[in-house]
Amino acid sequence: MHRIRRLSVAFTVAGVVGVAAPAAASAVSVVTISGATASFPLVSLLAQKYVKTHPKKVKFKIAQGGAQIGVNDVAAGRVTIGDVSRDPLLSDPKGLVFYPIAKYAICVVTNKANPLSNLTQSQVISIFTGKTRSWSGVSGASASGTIDLISRTSVAGVLTNFQTLLLEGKKVSSIAAEEPSEGLLRQQVENDPSSIGFLSNYQSDKGGVNPVALNGVQCNRANAVSGQYAGIARFYEVTKGKATGAASAFIGWIEKAAAARKIISTQWIPIT
Repeated sequence: MHRIRRLSVAFTVAGVVGVAAPAAASAVSVVTISGATASFPLVSLLAQKYVKTHPKKVKFKIAQGGAQIGVNDVAAGRVTIGDVSRDPLLSDPKGLVFYPIAKYAICVVTNKANPLSNLTQSQVISIFTGKTRSWSGVSGASASGTIDLISRTSVAGVLTNFQTLLLEGKKVSSIAAEEPSEGLLRQQVENDPSSIGFLSNYQSDKGGVNPVALNGVQCNRANAVSGQYAGIARFYEVTKGKATGAASAFIGWIEKAAAARKIISTQWIPIT
């Protein structure tokens, strides 16, 4: 079993997306964003395109850390926009406005050496809550021995949605190893033949892991678009109060521009 990884500080990867500020710096708006690692690839692509279509108007500074980090940062005024990969919660700070920008699927994944084809929702619940501890108790599994559960840290919106959508509100067992980002969880599953975890379809489609069907329905973008797959969640851009200025313009562009919809449609699901 992997050593349980608990991080007191959120894993952060900062990236600057945009163009260098021209001499007349006051003409360039700076939009700062932090939050979900699951939506980081999409938001980065959208920001890059927005900069190209709005030259010398705006630049972006985008940091990861987890959906709750984005919520906390935007509520405290540390960033312009919070990237959030879960629905609003009653516990969220008051005054935040959630703008849905795309949908995604949450896939259960195993190592490719254990190409498990299907799990029922009751099996998923039993495995991730720690009731089923051995691969011998999972029909169709080629792995043997103890199941190594790989989960996300508590700030992850994908974890919140996974528990709500696929675990019927139950919690992932505390025995699970915790990873602070989607990329690191995927690497753990890629490296451990006895592991099982969960990822957004963007990460599970990269080919390094085995996406497991849920109740006989494959977890992929096509089945998510058609509505056949059950584990569908939303990405949000979140502002403190109604979005204004450059943040409002960027979010409005995501919601309405054909160029934004084209980017979203490559790996994710547009809001209809």
